[in-house]
Amino acid sequence: MERRSFFAAAGATALGATLLSIKASAQSMGKVDAKLAELDVTVAGAEAPVAAYVGWRKVGNMVYVAGQVPSGPDGLITGKLGDNMTTEQGYQAARYCGINILSQLKSALDGDLDRVKQCVQIQGLVNSTDDFTEQHLVVNGTSELFRDIWGEPGLAARAAVGTNSLPLGICCEVLAVFEVM
Repeated sequence: MERRSFFAAAGATALGATLLSIKASAQSMGKVDAKLAELDVTVAGAEAPVAAYVGWRKVGNMVYVAGQVPSGPDGLITGKLGDNMTTEQGYQAARYCGINILSQLKSALDGDLDRVKQCVQIQGLVNSTDDFTEQHLVVNGTSELFRDIWGEPGLAARAAVGTNSLPLGICCEVLAVFEVM
């Protein structure tokens, strides 16, 4: 039986660690990550749920992402569309919901958003006055983000619903379902 020297074993271990590091770096900068960089979108780590639910659930090749709130650089975006918020402000808030969906999805997929095959469904809830009728334009903030990332597979069957109130006074909440590989 031939014995390897300590240095040969250490060299092999160092080489293996280097190869794993290179593989991890290549994986972390996949096609979707490159597209996000091009769009100047930063996806932070997934936030922990604030009530009795999970942020995502993977069932077979489907990932169900719980409703995500519009939290941006200045915290939660609150307000009511048709009252103290414009459609454009709601659109930007829904875009933040989409970015937060991406953070949950990234957590579900061990950091690899290239595993997304398609977005299957988006449901958007918009805190709005009784006479506000542009909920669909607000939820476009999420839909168009996903379309810009994945192209046609990013577009989903969708609902955009108005409601008189949402938790914590937020202006919108969006949940999504993805088919993954």
